[in-house]
Amino acid sequence: MSSFKFQKTILAVSALAGMLFNTQAFAQSNTEKGSVDVAGKLITSTCALNLDSTASTSAAAAKKTLDMGTLSLASISSVSGGSQVGNGRSQSVVLSLKEANGSAGCTAIGQNGKWDVSVDLSASQLDAASSLLTNTTTGANAASGFGAALLRSVNGATGTYITSTSRSPLGILVSGSTTTPNLNATDLVTLTVNLFRNGSAPTVGTYTATVPFTVLYK
Repeated sequence: MSSFKFQKTILAVSALAGMLFNTQAFAQSNTEKGSVDVAGKLITSTCALNLDSTASTSAAAAKKTLDMGTLSLASISSVSGGSQVGNGRSQSVVLSLKEANGSAGCTAIGQNGKWDVSVDLSASQLDAASSLLTNTTTGANAASGFGAALLRSVNGATGTYITSTSRSPLGILVSGSTTTPNLNATDLVTLTVNLFRNGSAPTVGTYTATVPFTVLYK
């Protein structure tokens, strides 16, 4: 739509210029003329996604492990589905943008630009019924009966849980937007992991889950 409007403006100016040319045949001095210069810049550099104090680089994406500790089978079995488990334990990571040199902010997106982080979870990685992360450990060593939930908060505001209905055409955006990237360059996003009982029978074993991120710009 923007491109179409821009083309219409050019056509309107061109038509007006033609009319002036046809109706004014006499020479004009420079005092009766003017021009507007339009300048812009396209750059190849973007900014780095920072996970706490670890920034992604061109060689490797940043990674952080959140260790939720060890839970007893009895503590899981004694509560109903949907209840938080693990004695309220939680682990968090703060997402932010950094310049390539490590300084705060991201001048590449401009003064009015926006960014966001798409949480790249497929339907098989985020359970539709419970909105808990699916255990990626399989077989006899896989624990069951609980899962991890992701709580998101921007700049310390009250957090909301990422659910299976949080998807937008761009994926699950950590800002909470369902249409377009909506974070300012200096915004901080805190993702907190909490454990909850799900509807399956508890079994001992290992629980693992991976949450991949992709930065989007507007």
